[in-house]
This record gives sequence, C-alpha cells and structure tokens, in this order.
Amino acid sequence: MQRQSSYAQNEGKLYLVPTPIGNLEDITIRAKRILQEADYIAAEDTRTSGILLEKIGVHNHMLSFHKYNSKERAPELVKLMQDGAVIAEISDAGMPVISDPGFVLVQECIKNDIPVVPLPGASAFTTALIASGFDAQPFTYYGFLPRKAGEQKPYFVQMEQAHGTSIFYEAPHRLVKTLSNMATVFAPEREIVAARELTKIHEEFIRGTVQEASQYFSENQPRGEFVILVSPNTEETEQLSWPELIELVDERVDQGESKKSAIKEVAQANQVSKNELYDRYHQK
Repeated sequence: MQRQSSYAQNEGKLYLVPTPIGNLEDITIRAKRILQEADYIAAEDTRTSGILLEKIGVHNHMLSFHKYNSKERAPELVKLMQDGAVIAEISDAGMPVISDPGFVLVQECIKNDIPVVPLPGASAFTTALIASGFDAQPFTYYGFLPRKAGEQKPYFVQMEQAHGTSIFYEAPHRLVKTLSNMATVFAPEREIVAARELTKIHEEFIRGTVQEASQYFSENQPRGEFVILVSPNTEETEQLSWPELIELVDERVDQGESKKSAIKEVAQANQVSKNELYDRYHQK
C-alpha cells in the first residue's frame, strides 16, 4: 500500500497542469502560479505550449515530453524530481494524461514514491458533456477510436448497447467516414451531438440522429476538432431468469472457462450481482 500526502513535503514532485482547450482566458490562477514556480515544464509540443506560456508571462525552462520520447524521457524527469526538482507537465490543450502520454510519467513517479499533484481545469470531453443535453451519469470516454472501419465497429457495438452516454474524439478529415460507419451499427433514430471548436469563436454543437449528422457532414465540410457524444440506450433489456443465467455459466465452463471467470462475465453482461449468481450457481 502507498499513501501520498501531496503537500506534506517540499521535495521534488510532479504537477499535472491543465491548459486551455481554446480560449486562453480559461487558464486558472493556480495553474499560472504553478507554471511560474516549477523548475521545469514538460510539454507535449514546446512550440505550441510556448505560445501559451508567452501570452501568460511564463518563461520557465521547457522539456519536450511526447508519445515518441515518453519512455526514454520519463526516467530522466524522475531523476530530476528525485534530486528535488518540481516539474509541471502540460499537454497541448486540456488535461494531461487524457489522450496524451502523461500516464507514463505518472506511473514512473508512483513507482518511485514521487508525489503526483493534479490540478483541476479544462477538458474537452467534459465541457461537451455538460452542454450535450444527455445524462452525464454514467458516461464512458473512449478517447480517439481506431481509424479503420473494421476496428471501430466493436466500439460502436458497445456504445449502441450502453445505458450511459458514450464520448469519443474525432479529427475533421475522418469525421464523415466515422459517422458513415456509425450509421451501419446504430438505429436510425439514435441521437448524437457533434461538438466542435469548444471555447473558441466558432464553437458549435450539431445535434440530431446519427443519420442526420452523417448526411449533414457529407454536405458540409467538417472543420475543427470534434467531440462526439452518443445518447444512452434507453431500451429495456429482457432480464434472464436465474436458471437461464446458470445455464449460460455452464456453457462457458463446458467450453473451458473457469467457473469464477464464467460467473463474473455472465453477471456483468446481464447486470446482476456476481455474488448472488455465485451463490445460486453453487446451490443448483
């Protein structure tokens, strides 16, 4: 077990600092102070981050930290923090670790007992979620989906069945193909929201069915980065009886799956208590 007290020591530590996703006024007072006080700023793209830092008056030393050098650079940053340095990690926009390589550095810090201190702030998918009109509890965030249609479809099958809001990011040049692929999986009346250019002057929310959105963007060229939100599946699912659930477990066991795993998978798939299914299975 590990216990972290974020402010109990003045030794080296890692701050995860969110940056604006568009509107620079969304930088927080605390984020600006941490960036000014840090010994180093680990930035996904030093050129992009340099523009922001220049505008808010921060001139601390930047170190590049992106997906192509994260595994090599993380130990170097850990060594700096072990020697007492304070490092602020930022992504190009929004929250570090969300669709950026920050998790590699966080994992290394945790392994080496270096405090990891998160700051709250801007995030594109939560910003889109609260304005979508869809229920915000529960939701599932998928980040960027695979590019190939065949690899996307399993995700869309999950979203089609999900009883919570589903969210993912998409680039403008791939949006039309992605929506067309969605239309082959979802019912025509399933609602989605396409949010683009959040917090910027051209911020826009396009709301409608999957079919309507697919047709709209086929006729209107997508511009800007998109957050796509899919409404929850509100259809009532037929609840299987306990004997039927036990039969499903038996089928998995006959195929070579362990009883423990089979019970867990059947319980999750049918939204029943794993413990109750376990008890009923062993009482059969």
